[in-house]
Amino acid sequence: MSDFQNKGLSLTEQQLISNVLTLYGITSGWQGKRSEGGMNNSTFMLHTNGATYMMRQYETHNDQAKIAFEHGVLTALRHTDFKLDSPRPVVSVKNHKTYQVVQADAEGRTKIVTLFHYLEGVNPLWEQADQLLQLGRAAGHLSSSLAKLDLKSEPVYPPYYRIDEAYPLCSPSRLMELCASPPETLTACAAQLAQLREELPGLFEALRGMDQLPHQLVHGDVNASNVLADSQGRICAILDFEFATWDLRVMELAVPMSDMLTMDKSEAWMWKAQARLVEGFREKVELTAQELRAIPHLILLRSLDVVMHFISRMMEGTDEPRVAVEQIVKLKQRMDWMRLNERQLRTLLTE
Repeated sequence: MSDFQNKGLSLTEQQLISNVLTLYGITSGWQGKRSEGGMNNSTFMLHTNGATYMMRQYETHNDQAKIAFEHGVLTALRHTDFKLDSPRPVVSVKNHKTYQVVQADAEGRTKIVTLFHYLEGVNPLWEQADQLLQLGRAAGHLSSSLAKLDLKSEPVYPPYYRIDEAYPLCSPSRLMELCASPPETLTACAAQLAQLREELPGLFEALRGMDQLPHQLVHGDVNASNVLADSQGRICAILDFEFATWDLRVMELAVPMSDMLTMDKSEAWMWKAQARLVEGFREKVELTAQELRAIPHLILLRSLDVVMHFISRMMEGTDEPRVAVEQIVKLKQRMDWMRLNERQLRTLLTE
């Protein structure tokens, strides 16, 4: 454990970690380091008393109801036929909870913190298009298992297609205003916003009637950053269930398909990867013709959701404007791609 020297951890972070470990009944010495995590959390890898844990400090999702639902999903999932690993929250010996509300700084601000058992593996790199068959199977297997869950608590997040409820700071109407008159922070993508002003109304209109498609509990964010592969390159775990909610079943396929569109790969590679994703998913889940027809619009919806998410974070001061700019450019690229390739995509989906 020579790389665990608490390097890069501030005194405040070290004190926070010690306090959290005490709440879980861990009072022995520890070593730790900050991990590369998602943009919504701070994560720390901790080693103590022969065991390794991941500590997550929720940042933009600092809401007890959201985290309680996430942990409820994780607990229930372990009682299904799901064969892959998933995060396992540690239960505190002090209060028997899987998350703790702690003081995070000298100003008295609080954060929600969770301790997870460490899962072995690395985020996969998609080098061969055939690898995406694994991701499709993993997403389909997860979808099949989540469909069996009967949770007592209600999800906090609305479905993707109810995007008008998801981001109060960047509602569809507010987004259209930004497209018409971009603020200085978004001038780098003013041309894309002007074009999106003409194209987004059609996408919003296409979302009407989505509530008639099959619904179930979905993870909602299956992609390379949220899965782990073992030493043989096989997907062994799915992570980060914090966006899990009641949504369209087919969204579990549309999300990774959307993420494929802006990878630095050839068109031939991308088409083969998409075919493998669909093939793997449909081995586990039988989609209806109506669900398959919805996928092109849902691919764009995923990208639109990411744009509204990061514009909201920009407005909150959480992220630099460049992050929102990058996502706006990606949305425009996806919409251009879909205009040119929708017919071929629909052919792939019905083969």
